[in-house]
Amino acid sequence: MTLNLAQRKISSKDEVLYMSFNQDHGCFSIGTDAGFRIYNCDPFRETFRRKFPNGGIGIVEMLFRCNILALVGGGKLPCFPVNKVKLWDDHTMQVIGDMTFNDEVKAVKLRRDKVVVATESAVFVYSFDKLELQQKHNTFHNPL
Repeated sequence: MTLNLAQRKISSKDEVLYMSFNQDHGCFSIGTDAGFRIYNCDPFRETFRRKFPNGGIGIVEMLFRCNILALVGGGKLPCFPVNKVKLWDDHTMQVIGDMTFNDEVKAVKLRRDKVVVATESAVFVYSFDKLELQQKHNTFHNPL
């Protein structure tokens, strides 16, 4: 399947900071300097967007097609600190979990039972239900 965005009249002044597909590749999320957007792939359409007046979202990861997202601040004015992962429930429009790290968060991946976070110097594996640290693996410096 090919997405021709030029034909879709998607215009915005928001700067795109991040893009990621969900686990079944049926949706994708975009983090911008003003919030985030969620799109369905087939048929292609924007599902919803959230604007944060206090800053941008540098990482947004979906948990399949449900209302739970992982958010990390980003851009010139981050909405959240870049060393924190916020689990966001979009139905209640609230943060339901919070993880803080010593280094900048470089990536987040979600499963129904796990949250995996990569920072500049380590990879952390948490249980999803209680956000308890299960494993930590130190790595070489991850600047990207």
